[in-house]
Amino acid sequence: MIGQLLDGSQVDARNQWTTATPKAPLVPLYAAPDADAAPVASLSSSVSTINTPTATAVWGRSAGEDGGMVLVSTPSRNRTPGDDGVAEAPSSTFAWARAADFTLAGTDREVRVDNTTGTIAIVHRDGTVQTSETARLGTPDDPTPADTKTYMEANYVDPQVPYTQGHPIALTGAHSSKLAGYGGNAALTALHFYPDPTGSSHGCVRITAAMTDALAELPIGTPIEFS
Repeated sequence: MIGQLLDGSQVDARNQWTTATPKAPLVPLYAAPDADAAPVASLSSSVSTINTPTATAVWGRSAGEDGGMVLVSTPSRNRTPGDDGVAEAPSSTFAWARAADFTLAGTDREVRVDNTTGTIAIVHRDGTVQTSETARLGTPDDPTPADTKTYMEANYVDPQVPYTQGHPIALTGAHSSKLAGYGGNAALTALHFYPDPTGSSHGCVRITAAMTDALAELPIGTPIEFS
């Protein structure tokens, strides 16, 4: 947990249709796009738990030398549910970083999870839908993130998660707003296959095998929006 990271109440995050890949093993992150700001955290060039390369999504940009600063998603929390007696915490965080510290690439698609309609979709920048389906979401006690902007942190197959039956897991950078942890991890939200087509999840998004394959074709760092 890094308290200086920003959440959706502190920034106006708008999809820049850009992914950002760190150029160095550790890239400094800042709480403001100011030239004299001190770093508050760093972003690793690899996802340590599964040892895959890091890329994140860009949600804003400021002018300046060497491309200025970019507002990027982070995989960390700025507070945890239950801290100071507050039951909920932000699901996602952001930070400013130097654009020159990243390789920036355009992307023409994003993932949208709609809690109201219970759907997941891959949508092109022009608004056309590549694919969409009904998903199984969380409950009021263990909700799927809502009003949250984040990114695809990783996409991988984990044979130690038998219910995914070998289908790829799309891990997001969003945490549960009500659970401090789940199953030994930090309650990160995943988009994954589940064999039972009924019932609810503990906040993850249960999807079909076809959707897992479609998500696996997207670049790491693809923006994801939960509404």
